[in-house]
Amino acid sequence: MPYKYYGGVHPDYAKTASKSPVRTIAPPKEVVIPLIQHIGVPNKPTVSVGDVVKMGQLIGYDEAPVSAPVHASVSGVVKAIEPRRHMLGDMILSVVIENDFKDTPCEDLVPLTEEQLNDPEAIIKRIREAGVVGMGGAMFPTAFKIAGARGKVDTVIINGAECEPYLSGDHRTMLEHPVELMKGIELIRKAHGLEKILYGIEKNKQDAIDLLNSLEPEKYGITIVPEEVKYPQGAEKMQVKANTNREVKPGGIPSGVGCNVVSTYTAYTIYRACYEGMPSIERVVTVGGDCFEKASNLLVRFGTPLSHIFAEAGGFVKEPERICMGGPMMGICVADDSAGSVKGASGLLVFSADENREKEEPVCIRCGNCVLHCPMKLEPVFMYMYVKQQDFRKMEQYHVMDCFECGSCSYGCPGRLPLTHTFKQGKAMLNAKKAAEKLRAQAAQKAAKAGKEAKA
Repeated sequence: MPYKYYGGVHPDYAKTASKSPVRTIAPPKEVVIPLIQHIGVPNKPTVSVGDVVKMGQLIGYDEAPVSAPVHASVSGVVKAIEPRRHMLGDMILSVVIENDFKDTPCEDLVPLTEEQLNDPEAIIKRIREAGVVGMGGAMFPTAFKIAGARGKVDTVIINGAECEPYLSGDHRTMLEHPVELMKGIELIRKAHGLEKILYGIEKNKQDAIDLLNSLEPEKYGITIVPEEVKYPQGAEKMQVKANTNREVKPGGIPSGVGCNVVSTYTAYTIYRACYEGMPSIERVVTVGGDCFEKASNLLVRFGTPLSHIFAEAGGFVKEPERICMGGPMMGICVADDSAGSVKGASGLLVFSADENREKEEPVCIRCGNCVLHCPMKLEPVFMYMYVKQQDFRKMEQYHVMDCFECGSCSYGCPGRLPLTHTFKQGKAMLNAKKAAEKLRAQAAQKAAKAGKEAKA
């Protein structure tokens, strides 16, 4: 039986796309593939302008351990290697490929042998080669995450909560690729060197729970854990609490309490990398919001311009006001629909002005809802006040840096205060302050050293 965690909310989940099978969209004439689609060191291009590339060919790589290579999602000719707009807003060095629509496969990665499929080192190496990252949105390099957890954790949890409203890609993957998914989970278990692995799935996916249980998950070393439906169930710390009753302390990470958490679509991507020799070049994206006639689940190649995805989803029926990458609670606004899709984009939601709940002059009424809803047991009412006052000492005292920006406080605020956005700003302010202090300390140290040398 799953355990309960503090706080959380019950938004309108609006998961109408959960009944829509995944549809593969037509590839675009041109893909724009950012060379950084992960947390860590950016990749360097391994191709040049004019090169003919194959689908799945390595096009960006860095040997740093916290990095993940990128591969061509289509075959064709490299048209440009230049800064292009990333979904997250920055101008990022990208490889632009003109599609020849042949999908000529690259055969550099071949399926692992039976022996390799049982070798933790071979599995982790393949995960690295295939460019697999956290597909739930974090985009942390998965090979590094697993390698760092080996020998330090006794429990691995596959995150099947998919608690964000609208998003249904993981749910459809469970229903459409259940055996492949469980084989991918088994590989994750073997890579960690464990005998058992937990798969937490919210009960609003009962059809998937029933299907997976009917396929004897225990023979893969998997235990299915039906979870209560509550947002933000899919956050790593909440998954740890719900499945093990262990509590990740403020500032800590799951491995600190003996756990590691991997997302559902990451597990499926690992299956494809190891059993099919297919690097990470595409994913299911839920496209929804009131600007579309209906929500859909689309299989999208990385680097596909958002404008092309929206056209394939049927086009807009309302004037768009806001594009959101991810879910509506934790998603990030996208300003340019020419940006190419990336590995961490599980959803693309487009909303009109009709859905805008912002107020020009939000007011705190001291109701305490934000405190009741915060799963980290923080006090958003005071955090908001001290960020606005730029009181750095109080911001640290009230643990602004421990907010993981789930949006529960903003959702439950009757005064419509932009709490989560303000905490993002506060964290950026604290990071900038610490960076400035570090630079001043280094400058002072350098000046002191120079003074000593001058005296000598």
